Amino acid sequence: MSAFAIYGAEHQWSAVLDRGGVVNFHGSHINVPLQKRFADISSVQRYVDAVLSLESIREVYPKAGPVRVRERRGQGKAHYEPSTATIAIPMEDRLFGRESTVLHELAHHLSVSAGLPSTPSGTRWHGVEFREAMLLLVNGALGEAAALLLRAGYHSSGVWRI
Repeated sequence: MSAFAIYGAEHQWSAVLDRGGVVNFHGSHINVPLQKRFADISSVQRYVDAVLSLESIREVYPKAGPVRVRERRGQGKAHYEPSTATIAIPMEDRLFGRESTVLHELAHHLSVSAGLPSTPSGTRWHGVEFREAMLLLVNGALGEAAALLLRAGYHSSGVWRI
C-alpha cells in the first residue's frame, strides 16, 4: 500500500464532493453532500473544533486533544504537525481549503492520538489506523454516503484492509 493510492482515492472522492448531488453508485442512486470550501483559517479552526466535538469522534478517540490550525506559506500542500497538534493549510491555493483536505489532516491527528508513531514514515502514516480515522471523520462530518464512496475508492485503489 502506498500513500499514492490513498491520495489518488481521496482526490477522486473529493472531486465527487466538489459537485455534490445524486451519484449513480453501482446502479444505486445516492445523494452526496457538496463539500465545504473555507475562506480563511478561522473558519477552518471552527470546523475542526466542531468535528472534534462530535460524540462519535470523542467516543472512539478520547485522547484526541484540540488541534490548532495555521496558515502555511511557501510549500503548496497541507500537512499535520504531530509535535504541536497543528494543521497547516496553504489558504492561497483554494484546492487545500476544502473539507476533504481538512478531514485528511485531522485523521492524522486522531491516529496519532490513538498511538500511531508521530513520525511520518513508511506505509503506517497512511495505514489502516489513518484510514479508519478518516472514514469515521467522513461519516460523522459528511454522512454515510460520502463515507461509502471513500471506502469504495480506497478499495478500488488496492487498499483492501479498512
